[in-house]
Amino acid sequence: MAFDLLNMGSQGLLTAQRQLNTTSHNINNVNTEGYSRQSVVQQTNDPIWWGGSQHGTGVHAAEVRRGYDQFATNELNITTTNLSYATEREGQLGRLDNMLANSSKKIPEDMNQWHDAVKAMADSPNDLGSRKVVIEKAKLVASGLNDSYGILAKQKSEANEVLSGTLNRVNDIGRELVEVHKALIKTPASGADNDLMDRHQNLINELSQYTKVTVTPKNNETFNVMIGSGHTLVSGTESSELRMINGKPDPQQTQLAIVEGKALKTIRNDDIGGKLAALFQYRDETLSQTMDEMGRIAIGFSDSVNELQSQGLDLNGEVGGNLFHDVNDSVSAAARARVPAGSTADLKVYIEDINQLKVGEYGLTFDGSQHTLTSPDGSRQSVVPSGNPAAFAVDGLRIQMDSPIGIGERIAIRPTRDGAGNIKALLDDPAKIAAQSYLSSATKTNGNADLAINAAGGLNEFQVAVSPDASQFAVLDMKGNILQAPQVYPPSGEVNVGGTRFTLSSGAMGGDVFAVNLNAADGDNGNLIKMQDLQAQKIMNDGRSSVIDVYEGLNTEMGVQKASASRLKEVGLVEKDAAQSRVAEIAGVNMDEEAANMMKFQQAYMASSRIMSVANDTFDTLLNIR
Repeated sequence: MAFDLLNMGSQGLLTAQRQLNTTSHNINNVNTEGYSRQSVVQQTNDPIWWGGSQHGTGVHAAEVRRGYDQFATNELNITTTNLSYATEREGQLGRLDNMLANSSKKIPEDMNQWHDAVKAMADSPNDLGSRKVVIEKAKLVASGLNDSYGILAKQKSEANEVLSGTLNRVNDIGRELVEVHKALIKTPASGADNDLMDRHQNLINELSQYTKVTVTPKNNETFNVMIGSGHTLVSGTESSELRMINGKPDPQQTQLAIVEGKALKTIRNDDIGGKLAALFQYRDETLSQTMDEMGRIAIGFSDSVNELQSQGLDLNGEVGGNLFHDVNDSVSAAARARVPAGSTADLKVYIEDINQLKVGEYGLTFDGSQHTLTSPDGSRQSVVPSGNPAAFAVDGLRIQMDSPIGIGERIAIRPTRDGAGNIKALLDDPAKIAAQSYLSSATKTNGNADLAINAAGGLNEFQVAVSPDASQFAVLDMKGNILQAPQVYPPSGEVNVGGTRFTLSSGAMGGDVFAVNLNAADGDNGNLIKMQDLQAQKIMNDGRSSVIDVYEGLNTEMGVQKASASRLKEVGLVEKDAAQSRVAEIAGVNMDEEAANMMKFQQAYMASSRIMSVANDTFDTLLNIR
């Protein structure tokens, strides 16, 4: 009897001691980040049969259990991923919004100052001082757009650096998880190492900041850790590697890929979640959209001014040259098409109508029988290039194929991406500003055709009249006499009359008359008046916006996106706080509860000690019986 009593007392003592040790461990780690409360699970020993009855044999500590709930932990991982995405997104848009807010004053102000300089020059068209001011203000417009482009390009470069650093950390986490798994395998089969499991969960918590994470247990006490929508980062004691690879067709537009064994699999940027998704979205969508819009603004402003320059005469009586860089020079046209490495395709993208010009990236493919164009909005259409060289038109663009696209190749077409970086004021001679319009007041048009003088010859005054049905045109003198017989409208190329060469675009309405006067007129400011009108003229977005309207629209759009990101962050904070509270209820250390447990287990320890004392006294009494 004494032996049984002593045995039960010692088992109770050891169990209480383990409970006290575990409680002390909890108290010591109350401020340890990621620590999960531990508790001793005690069970009764198997009973024995004696005298036809069951008799208890005491208690033992079955296991030390870690406070953990898979559902609550998964919810915390998801909310951590969502909050990390929203926080990163808000920070990025905040920086961009600040940049646009600063330049939102500078760029429109520079453009308005240029228009003011043109207005002042219109009062004295022959004044070289006024002309110099127009050129200097043009340089300021170009410089402001160049600076904005440089800032955006730098932000793209910085985003790539952050992406690289983030991927390195994700790969490090993968390797650390493998080390934890190896240690878990070595853990005795009697139970998991709770502190190792906490370390494992801390790594998962950090990983969930960068990407969506799914954790599933394996049979050998390890786990499969998958990121995004099912890409395996860790499987037991093996880890994969995330890597940035050259994009196609643009190698500089790097893509995310995962190395699984010897296989390399690309991952869609919107399939990853967390901070990585926000970085890719900012680099590939937000910054690209902003650069496209800034480029469209630069192209719209410079091309419209250049077009008016070509419709006037300078102080030397010559047709005006470009004030800004030609948006359709061969280098710029070729740079708008990104051809895959090793391809022999040669494309040039010419901008013919800024009113129809859209932002975003087009994709052109060839399957061996037909060409398919994917628009920025995702819609697809078959296109049929024609002519020599083959070309087709879409959204104000003329895409010319000097060398054909290979079967299966994809060409990325970015009409405006580099526009703000390419704009440059070319004129240095103030006398070359075309103040005088060569289209006189006798011009009467209802259509939107353009007549451009390419070279002045012996014929200085004439009219170009379009037939009532707009099927033909004729060249007349100012009295209505025919100088050149009617021809098919629109002409296929340049028209030469008496050495004067001009082009006439499509879009004229029946009865339109273009009256040309190439005689220099002292003090004429007709072309400057047209330049002034550009300030408010709706020449973009299908006649709905001026150039400055487009910039203000971009500024507003980025502000709206930032506000949405801020709201998403607020929601994410609430959801994560709720998830953390649920995890804390299960895994958090409560000092009041631990203090109560300490007292309870201390009393159990003392009571078990008393049992052992009684057993010892009883045993001594039995030994002393004579």
